[in-house]
Amino acid sequence: MADNRFLDRINTQIKSKKPFVLYSDFGEQSMQALFQLDAKAHKTSFYTESGFVFAPFDLDLPTYIIPTTSSERLHIDEIPDYPTALEYLAKTSESTSHKHLIQKAIETINTSELKKVVLARSASVTFPKVDILALYLSLVKAYPKAYTYCWFHPKTGFWLGASPETLLEVENQKFKTMALAGTQEFTGSMDVFWDEKNNEEQQFVTSYLKSTLEKHSEDIEISTPKTIRAGKLLHLQTILTGTLFDTPNVLKALISSIHPTPAVCGSPKALAMSFIKNNESIERAYYSGFLGQINTTKNNSSVTNLVVNLRCMHLNGDEATLFAGGGITSKSDLETEWSETEAKLRTIKSVL
Repeated sequence: MADNRFLDRINTQIKSKKPFVLYSDFGEQSMQALFQLDAKAHKTSFYTESGFVFAPFDLDLPTYIIPTTSSERLHIDEIPDYPTALEYLAKTSESTSHKHLIQKAIETINTSELKKVVLARSASVTFPKVDILALYLSLVKAYPKAYTYCWFHPKTGFWLGASPETLLEVENQKFKTMALAGTQEFTGSMDVFWDEKNNEEQQFVTSYLKSTLEKHSEDIEISTPKTIRAGKLLHLQTILTGTLFDTPNVLKALISSIHPTPAVCGSPKALAMSFIKNNESIERAYYSGFLGQINTTKNNSSVTNLVVNLRCMHLNGDEATLFAGGGITSKSDLETEWSETEAKLRTIKSVL
């Protein structure tokens, strides 16, 4: 599809308030587009449909789906050559309140059963003029190895992101997921030292996923943790694979069990979620939720491919809210944790 016709199609969807999503999978040099043919707000809670889902951090909020049966899919072989120069004004970040929250979390961890909690914060930028396609293509070009997306729905508005993290891949009962935790800035080398705090944080996620997956699967294999690069950041990654039990709606059961993982919530999950709801000053909404295809057909197989909604922004008019979070444990340091969220926010700001 030519660039102008593609842009016209996007503008038509927006004006008619019909949902659509543009996305490019990890490492792909092509792009997919799914345009919903009606303006209905399709929701899912059972994950038995086929389509593209957009789910919140807290599953008490709606999970929306663009169903395959009422959509048109387009495949764009090459990323469109489209001008991506953007202007924006960033608001100054204020650190005091977030550092107070980190300190409260550390004190709670030291005096309760809470082991880890992930605390999120936001920052805002304002655009003199918003160009959605330019904004999305900036992400695609800046982070070609990430899972990049642009989601529009009249109920959620615009969300864009470049996620480094798979939540779940399933094909013919075979699954793959990952534990991704620990963060430091990339300074030119992948050969880095990970301190006790980051290794402990990574182990929280791996142990949780293993114990959860054992309830729904067998033949679980766990890789050795390795350092991966996500743009200008480095993380620790462990891959877990196995075979799902052939039980009714195992996908719903698995998603409900593993989301949100300790990588975006904490451990134990219930205590971490309670701390977040009672103390975080921002509304996460769909930040640290998940998105992607469920039950789509590929090579005569049913495929699900979900990623965690990280390194993302929510666009409201000419203002974008950017999100970042960090895992807090008993070994956390206030300045280090603040600097980590600043580095994550710079990951998104750097494409503008």
